[in-house]
Amino acid sequence: MRKVALIGFMGSGKSSVAPLLATALGYRLVDVDSEIISRSGLPSIRDIFSARGEPFFRDLEAAVAESLTDTAHVVVSTGGGIIGRHTNIEHLRMNGGAIIFLRTRFETVTARISDFASRPLFRDIDRARTLYAERQQLYKEYADLVVDTDDKTPGQVCDEIVATLGTLS
Repeated sequence: MRKVALIGFMGSGKSSVAPLLATALGYRLVDVDSEIISRSGLPSIRDIFSARGEPFFRDLEAAVAESLTDTAHVVVSTGGGIIGRHTNIEHLRMNGGAIIFLRTRFETVTARISDFASRPLFRDIDRARTLYAERQQLYKEYADLVVDTDDKTPGQVCDEIVATLGTLS
C-alpha cells in the first residue's frame, strides 16, 4: 500500500485516526482540510464557506486531491464531502491508494462534534442528518475497506486498519 485515504462523515474520526495511522505505517500525514485552509488564505473552513461559498471550497478540495495523485507513503485525512466528486476518489486511488471508510452512526457523530457552529454543514441538524444519509452509499461504494468506529478509540481503529491493510494488496 503506497497511499491510504480515510473517508467518512464529519465526526467519524478521520482527523484523530490519520496521525496514528501515519505513525504506525511510517508515512507522512496530509490533512486535506488544512491544505484547503492554507491555499485559501482564510483562517478556517467556516470562513471559507462564509466568504467564498461551498463551490469555492469544493474546487480547492478537488485541487488538493489532484495534487496527491502521484504521492506515495502518505496517509490522507479527507473532508467528509470529498466523495462529492468522483475524480477526487480517482486521484486518491492513483499510485497505489487505498480508500478506507470510517463508518460511524449519526448519533455517535453528533456526540463527537462539540462545536456545531464550526461545521458549516452541521448547523442545521436535520440538514446534517439528510446529508449523512445521502453520503453513506458513496462512502461504501468507494471504500476498499470499511471500519466501524462506534465505541472504539482512535487507537483501536488504527490497529484494525493496520491489521487489515495487508489483505488489500
